Amino acid sequence: MTMNDLKSKFSLNADIITPSDGYHYFFGYYDMRADDGSGRHLCHRVSFIDRLPREDDIAEVGYVKDKVFHKIGETSAWNFQQGAMLQYHPTEKDTVYYNIRRNTDIVTVTHNFATGAKSFTDRACACVSPDGKYGLAVNFARIYDFRPGYGYAGISDSSADMNAPHNDGVFLVDTKKGVSRQILHYDTLAIAAGFEKDEKVLVNHITFNPASDKYIMLVRSFPAPERPWRTSLVCGDLDGNIKTLFAKTYASHYCWVDDNNIVIHCTADNYSDPFSENRSMYIINVITGEFAEHRIPYFDIPGGGDIHCNVSPDGKYIIGDGYPKAGMRPLLAYSLKTGESHMLFEAKTIEPDIIDIRCDLHARFISGKKISFDTTHNGRREIACISTDMLDF
Repeated sequence: MTMNDLKSKFSLNADIITPSDGYHYFFGYYDMRADDGSGRHLCHRVSFIDRLPREDDIAEVGYVKDKVFHKIGETSAWNFQQGAMLQYHPTEKDTVYYNIRRNTDIVTVTHNFATGAKSFTDRACACVSPDGKYGLAVNFARIYDFRPGYGYAGISDSSADMNAPHNDGVFLVDTKKGVSRQILHYDTLAIAAGFEKDEKVLVNHITFNPASDKYIMLVRSFPAPERPWRTSLVCGDLDGNIKTLFAKTYASHYCWVDDNNIVIHCTADNYSDPFSENRSMYIINVITGEFAEHRIPYFDIPGGGDIHCNVSPDGKYIIGDGYPKAGMRPLLAYSLKTGESHMLFEAKTIEPDIIDIRCDLHARFISGKKISFDTTHNGRREIACISTDMLDF
């Protein structure tokens, strides 16, 4: 099977919503809130895309509306994969979160851009709960050492020489008070996630469920000579109770379907073998561990593999962007009702020498029956939109 076998009736017919003013624009990850229902799409604005950000490189944060950029603030705590974790507050109007450097610390600022009011946390959040009450903070310096495209330059991990430090792990942040407390320690988390004492671990991706009472995280090991990284899929609650669903295997991009279920690309049917050829998309109940496969032809393309899973607001479709073939990045869609899948389009892509500055589409649902995505289709970083009317199968 080849990409040509997946061609659909659709071609790329997207609206570019960012200005053509010499700057580069992008939003970030596929699972954060990019719009607030008012037509104001959040974005980062930068002057370069050909290297990793340094600690003194500034990204402007703001929103675009009617193809005009409105600046909210600035940050030097950002990367090309997830930006500065910029996202709208779920309940407070005209309010956003993003990460910044404050003195020698990396913190999260809650910023009302209408009034200018700001408040700060004592640690940088990797995610914020849908009810806006909590964040989950991890060590972005440790992430940078693992994958620079997801951490921040210019900060050091004080426990870099420790495989599973007790004083590092996951911290629950009270977003109103701005204070955090450690709820998971790497020394106990590593054991629970199935790692050995000689394996260095970190949390690479962590998100709350819609009810804000649970979270899923990817606990990963640093690669070592002749030992690539492994991933454990772990579920936790606000008190630090955890349950390992799969240990030391392959597990990649995921998102929440509802309060108790996630969709994820992994090896759920053969999780003891991280090299299993049957990597696929599964919906997994994090309470019972039960799972159901939802396979699409794209997974059978040699090297096709992973997509950034995202569920439509009505729960009927899963969309996900894949990785490039012959200079093109696909966006795929899958109907949970019929099991049918389509390639919605392919977009041209710039493939840099440094993988951590690549531009994934990171497609996300926004209000007004639209899907937005980041792209280099026109030779620069831009944000584009398509209509969800394409999801009619």
